[in-house]
Amino acid sequence: MPKPNIVIYLSDDHGWEYLECYGNTHIKTPHLDRIAEEGLRFMHAFTPTPTCAPSRSTLYTGLYPARHGAMGNHTECHSSLETLPKLLRKLGYRVAIAGKTHVKPESFFDFEYVGGFLPNNPDHNRKYRREGLDLAPIERFLSAHKQYHPQQPVCLILGDSNPHVTWEPNKVYDPDALPLPLYIGDTEIARKALANYYQDITTMDSRIGEIDRLLNEHGYAENTLFVYTTDHGSEWPHCKWTLYDTGIRLPFIARWRGVIPEATVTDAMISHVDFLPTLLDVAGGEPLSDLDGISFKEVLCGQKSSFRDKIYGTHTRDGNMNVFPQRCVRDSNYKYILNLNPENVWTTHFTQVEGIPESHAEVWNSWVEKAKRDPDTAELVYLTQHHPVEELYDVKTDPYEFNNLAFDAAYRPILEEMRADVRKWMQSQGDKGQPEK
Repeated sequence: MPKPNIVIYLSDDHGWEYLECYGNTHIKTPHLDRIAEEGLRFMHAFTPTPTCAPSRSTLYTGLYPARHGAMGNHTECHSSLETLPKLLRKLGYRVAIAGKTHVKPESFFDFEYVGGFLPNNPDHNRKYRREGLDLAPIERFLSAHKQYHPQQPVCLILGDSNPHVTWEPNKVYDPDALPLPLYIGDTEIARKALANYYQDITTMDSRIGEIDRLLNEHGYAENTLFVYTTDHGSEWPHCKWTLYDTGIRLPFIARWRGVIPEATVTDAMISHVDFLPTLLDVAGGEPLSDLDGISFKEVLCGQKSSFRDKIYGTHTRDGNMNVFPQRCVRDSNYKYILNLNPENVWTTHFTQVEGIPESHAEVWNSWVEKAKRDPDTAELVYLTQHHPVEELYDVKTDPYEFNNLAFDAAYRPILEEMRADVRKWMQSQGDKGQPEK
């Protein structure tokens, strides 16, 4: 069989629970649901770091942030590393990207750039992001490549800006009918914001349907590995910029007709650090010994049902907006989080940035106001902002991680074992735990 084409659809800030095929019956994602039925859905995929540039740098290097160097958001990788575009080109691939890159230095991640974003829509009042992917240059690329380079495999990464804030105004959802996860305070403006987030995901799903149509029309239906995933969780408090599952657990859907069994679901635990080694394996390359990740190709192909027994996580900062460094280890039952500066109050763009209608500080301030008269909201606000040195959670019974077991004597052996594990991992990574810019 010739080498497969590889198409990666990489969204921005898409929490794993916001897809119908992941159990959310209130959201409309028919195209991703269909692709999941045609392939494999991972229930335990994770990023090792819940911010954009560090996560994407991990995807494209196969290294944890302490080793690739981009620990904080908007920072640069070390210039001596091998990266996805260079490694796949050595294997004969044409390696291109459309839309968002958000990795530095750009000369180091030397993708062929084939297209960008749609023009700004004045109805969307976008801040902190561009409009969604412009499909026209992507179609031209797919058509021309099939015409002029029919024998060369292609790796095409589609870096969408959905569903990063500012979210598209809601058109189809009833805010009052949406279930609120425990990390969202129940206020009118929060419900409106959640409906906007749902809308942004549904719009993206429509675009994915168009991409799938283009792949079929231009001859990429067969022998193409299609992957949908995201960089990290949603931009709600207790999610992005944290090591809770709402920040690091991801949707990950893969389809490869004739190779990946259809309509399959796996509990195999994978990390974005395994992404590059897996693509190299799919492309026929030899494994690289100096990467942190390892290939899960056998899981993709239905030959294995398990993979990692634990994952590690790291968060440093996003400039001066979120200086709350954390490290964690998670297995199938428990998660341990080490807070390196517990004296800091947890803040993010969501709690600090004013002037974004139905988003960010407007929403957060509505919780703060409600907390003055509602004990449950007061507890939510407090737990969001304040974290002790250590946290331990039973992720099966407490999936949103609000019941900290670190001070429960019954869990002391688990705490000590996982604490030692994190310390050992940090040492192996050369991670001194100091928040860098």
